[in-house]
Amino acid sequence: MAFVRSAVALLLLVLCKPSHAFYNPSIKTGQVAKASTTQLQMFDFLKAGKQALVKSIAGDYDQAAVRARLNSLINDNPVFMLSFTTCPYCVKAKAVLDSKGTKYTVVEADVDSDGKALRAELGELEGRTSVPAIWIGGEFVGGCNDGPMGGLVKLDDQGKLDAMLRSVGAL
Repeated sequence: MAFVRSAVALLLLVLCKPSHAFYNPSIKTGQVAKASTTQLQMFDFLKAGKQALVKSIAGDYDQAAVRARLNSLINDNPVFMLSFTTCPYCVKAKAVLDSKGTKYTVVEADVDSDGKALRAELGELEGRTSVPAIWIGGEFVGGCNDGPMGGLVKLDDQGKLDAMLRSVGAL
C-alpha cells in the first residue's frame, strides 16, 4: 500500500507542477536528448505505477482463468472491446462502430464481475490499462483515438477501418 500512496503522490506532483516535472525551459539544445530520456523514464515509471494500482484494485483473482477468458474474448470475436459504461472515449468508440452497423462484442469492465481483473490482465497483455481497448481480428488496434494503430477514430479517418471490419466479417 505504501507503493500505491507513493505513486499517487508522485502523480499528483507531476500533475500539479508539469513545468518542473516534464519541461525545463533552461535546457539547452544539446541537452534535449537527456531531457527526453528523463521524460521517458518518468512516463515508464508512471505507467508501471498505474498498472500496479489497477492490479491492486483487482484484488485476488484466478489469473489463469481471467487471462484465458480475455484471450478467448479477443480470439473468438471478430471485434472485441473492453469498455466502461460511462467513459466518454468508450461511448464514442461504440458510436463509431454502431454507425457502421458493426457486429462486435463488448465487455463493460465496470459492470462485469471480472471487470477489474480483466483490466489488470489487459495491463499485463498490452502494457496499458486504459479503456476502451479494442481488437479487430485478434489484433490490438488501441482505443478510441490512441494505441499501436492510432485507435478507431484514426483508422476511420484514414479510410482503413471499414476494410479491416469487412475482412473479419464484422460488416
